[in-house]
Amino acid sequence: MEEERLEMMLGSYGGKVSVLEWETESGAAEETMLLWGIQQPTVSKQNAFVSHSSLQLLLDACGHSLSILQSPSSLGKPGVTGAVMWDSGVVLGKFLEHAVDLGILVLQGKKVVELGSGCGLVGCIAALLGAQVILTDLPDRLRLLKKNVESNLRHGVRGSAAVKELTWGDDPDNDLIEPPPDYVF
Repeated sequence: MEEERLEMMLGSYGGKVSVLEWETESGAAEETMLLWGIQQPTVSKQNAFVSHSSLQLLLDACGHSLSILQSPSSLGKPGVTGAVMWDSGVVLGKFLEHAVDLGILVLQGKKVVELGSGCGLVGCIAALLGAQVILTDLPDRLRLLKKNVESNLRHGVRGSAAVKELTWGDDPDNDLIEPPPDYVF
């Protein structure tokens, strides 16, 4: 029997997304190496979609033009990664949009908790797709996160977004875990 392969284009960026399925159980290390190899690591470059030196990232998502502010000067502080956008956030956000458009993911009315929201792109896209999103991050990241959520989710939002402080390892506020979230990003 010939194995069927599903390929999709990832939004306007044109990156291919392949769905892989295994008949046998494999470990995380084997899957990671396979996925790394599929992406042709020798031809990829770091941060193809974002610039850490830019003050903002402009991105079209869910019929909206999003403007995500960054704080490049904060990136030099030890342990601070949430002050700027990363390619992984752009890819996850566009994946969510594409999956909802294809009908393989439903976010409308679902409770989503995003851990380490950083600049907030993924949470904003999830809210635009209808999710009830709680974006979380460390106390020193909340100002930029709130600003991005407020400026990008003013009109035409199908869901909602709230920003909450969460330090990993501390007991979470009850509204993060009750009722349990449908998705944790």
